Amino acid sequence: MRLFFFVLAFLISMDLLAQDERKDTLIVLENYSVLYSQRYLQPLTIEYEVICPIDNKKRRECSSNFTYYRCNNIKTSRHEHYKELDMYSIWDKGHMAPRQSLACNCESVKETFSFLNCALQHKDLNRHGVWRDLEDVELELAKSNNVSVMIEVEYTDTSNFLVDALIPSGFFKTIVLNGDSVKYFFKNSKPEYDNLNYYLIK
Repeated sequence: MRLFFFVLAFLISMDLLAQDERKDTLIVLENYSVLYSQRYLQPLTIEYEVICPIDNKKRRECSSNFTYYRCNNIKTSRHEHYKELDMYSIWDKGHMAPRQSLACNCESVKETFSFLNCALQHKDLNRHGVWRDLEDVELELAKSNNVSVMIEVEYTDTSNFLVDALIPSGFFKTIVLNGDSVKYFFKNSKPEYDNLNYYLIK
């Protein structure tokens, strides 16, 4: 009988733990906030303000000094989701809140190296072209304006997993400037066009 109650208690605790891991969790950090899916092991939304947009030296000093870290009590993605599983791997650790937009000091840069801030992002979208161009636009605008950004990560195929993390299907990015906003959408694939206007939602 005692064994029965022990097994029952164990099963209930495991069920509660599983429910906890499925929660969408809002994490508010010093320089950005993340609504994180512990079911998908990926961010759902990320919000930040572009700060210190002209400190290029600080970005160079700090950006290569950190390793990625996980968040206590939050089930996140991890290195094996992003490492090259084979030579044809196409997925990067896509920083949603970019380090160059938060480069006031090394602490603020370090904060972007959290797995909370990483999404499985196609390498050709993450490293070059229009996604990076839009981050440069944010930096330029922020030199003379208050700029805030919200990224919504889209998931349309809920069976498209890498290890146990769900691969996003796309990214909505809204830039708010002096009360006015513009919104873009990028598929999570190699970009077809170089012109940012193609991705603008009108």
